[in-house]
Amino acid sequence: MRSTLPLRSIRLRHVLREPSFWVHQMPVVADLRERGRLEFSSPVTVLSGENGVGKSTLLEALALKLGFGATGGRLDDPFKQASTGTESPLVDDLVADLSQPLLRGYFLRAESHLTQVLHNQSPMEAAGRNRLGMDWDITARSHGESIFDIFHEYIDGAGLYLLDEPEAGLSTIRQMTLLAQIAEEVRQGAQFVIATHSPILMAFPGTTIYEIGDHGIRTTALEHTEAFTALSEFFADPHGTVGFLLGE
Repeated sequence: MRSTLPLRSIRLRHVLREPSFWVHQMPVVADLRERGRLEFSSPVTVLSGENGVGKSTLLEALALKLGFGATGGRLDDPFKQASTGTESPLVDDLVADLSQPLLRGYFLRAESHLTQVLHNQSPMEAAGRNRLGMDWDITARSHGESIFDIFHEYIDGAGLYLLDEPEAGLSTIRQMTLLAQIAEEVRQGAQFVIATHSPILMAFPGTTIYEIGDHGIRTTALEHTEAFTALSEFFADPHGTVGFLLGE
């Protein structure tokens, strides 16, 4: 594994272009402004927290700032989609500090994965494949299988890989398989920033976990994340938990 990771930290501009925008009222953004910068010193950094707290908003802004397409895809794709019209204005105020020019990367986002799969299956993209054969039809695969196709073809060692809820559509066993693949790429020098609800992916050794919520951003351990504690409570008494939820 290389000692130098490409992404060092992120921060906000000293003078915000539009400080009144809704995105700057989010606790995650307010916290980032107050703390000065958010460090990425581990090969794997996880953004955890409930729906709607800003994990994907922050990851999307980082991706766009670094030059990834709005729907995801490889960093050096000349036909990437610059905007979908739904991006938050956070990208205009975000600054990414890099240790070196970013030459390789991939942005995988669950909500537009199908769109990106269709693009990756285009004749021009298929012709440039290094691992998957030109006749390999990603669109004929299940959502979960296509995630692993993407990993096999586009996530290859040294580089920065941004994953937005990659566990979507994956069984528990396949999430474990994905964790093993992440480990293999880290050994080859890869750096990952992952927004996820999956305690399995959070369990990667040495991961920095930033839990995002109404409190802003805090560094925490796997066992203290909301996702882990909620599942632990459920597995400790599944019937009792369901009974409580159903008012029985």
